[in-house]
Amino acid sequence: MAATFHYLVPIDFTPVTENALVFALDAAKYNKGDIVLLHIITHAKERIAAEKQLRDLAAKYQNPEVTISTRVVIGKVLRDIGLIADSIGVQLIIMGTHSTSIWQKIFGSPALSVISNSNVPIILTQQDTSFHKIKSIVMTVDLARESVQVVRYASRVAQIFNSKLYLVGQRYSDEGLMKKIDVNLRVANGYLQDNGLATTVHLLDSNNFEKNLIEYCREVKANLLAATHYQ
Repeated sequence: MAATFHYLVPIDFTPVTENALVFALDAAKYNKGDIVLLHIITHAKERIAAEKQLRDLAAKYQNPEVTISTRVVIGKVLRDIGLIADSIGVQLIIMGTHSTSIWQKIFGSPALSVISNSNVPIILTQQDTSFHKIKSIVMTVDLARESVQVVRYASRVAQIFNSKLYLVGQRYSDEGLMKKIDVNLRVANGYLQDNGLATTVHLLDSNNFEKNLIEYCREVKANLLAATHYQ
């Protein structure tokens, strides 16, 4: 019998984090997972009210296919979400982001601070994000060795949803840089294929790379953009 897949959804009782719960609920239905709702407080005196509010939210989205449990923890949001995810053994964090611009949504504070303190993969959702079966994932691979090492996180998500992965690197005019990116793309592609995942490798012009990346995501109708972050 396969182990249950666990999602963690941090909740601050705003619409954007409630929408992250809706996204997680649909994902959990897809792969028969369960959900842990997490709210972090700063003082013990907040616990009773927070626990009730979190239970009410779980009851609002009660579903016979998905178990939703709740946790209220004293701590610091930006530091402790990842630590708690590690300690309770979840496989994926789904977190709403309040940032406004597209790159702030992906890399902005406070999302980046949470990512920096987490060993668990994180999906960031916006207030209007809705769940679709994740058939295709675009993942960036850069010149750093770390970008190859963390490709396993994207592979976990791809395996969950049986997705195809599109590996994307930058096309440089410098021959030395091109050799480095080519090696990293080959290593990443080999790892994914060894794990039974369908992959495609594509190079985008390094000028206006971010814009080109978003256009490529539209072109292949990507359901998820996977980006690596490391210190």
